[in-house]
Amino acid sequence: MPEIPVVLSLPQPAIGLWRAQQALVMHYANTGLKFTLDGRLVGDIAEAVALEHFELSLPAKRTKGVDALTASGDTVQIKASGLENSGPAFTPGTGGARYLLFFRINFSAGSAMVLYNGLEAPVRARLLPREWTGTKVVNLSALRALQHELGDANALPLKRRTGVK
Repeated sequence: MPEIPVVLSLPQPAIGLWRAQQALVMHYANTGLKFTLDGRLVGDIAEAVALEHFELSLPAKRTKGVDALTASGDTVQIKASGLENSGPAFTPGTGGARYLLFFRINFSAGSAMVLYNGLEAPVRARLLPREWTGTKVVNLSALRALQHELGDANALPLKRRTGVK
């Protein structure tokens, strides 16, 4: 039986930002400008969603590859994509974390779907080459298969009243 993904609500300001972006696209439709929400902004929105819906806190000092901490002090890396068929992107040399959360942000639906919630090491060991340069995007199908194989044993728990759809 297929697993039902966890879908979390985006904060209202993020939805408002998307609506403003859509208004810009429509206003300048004749120019071909896209005004895309990508990169750092989508990543920061994902971090805000994770902090809102999971028992996480920000580290006192930011470190590459570590975006949040669990109550017990374990490290968490949070990644996201606004693209339907894209997996998380990694760069070499960035620090690793104990856990990885990966979201697909759907701005039009006002939601973030949790596509991976578990240990980061298996993702790095199985889905990334031993050495590479530049940015490497993990194959989404392979990531979902790994999540299915590993199950929920090492998943980070949601806060109790979280607004899960």
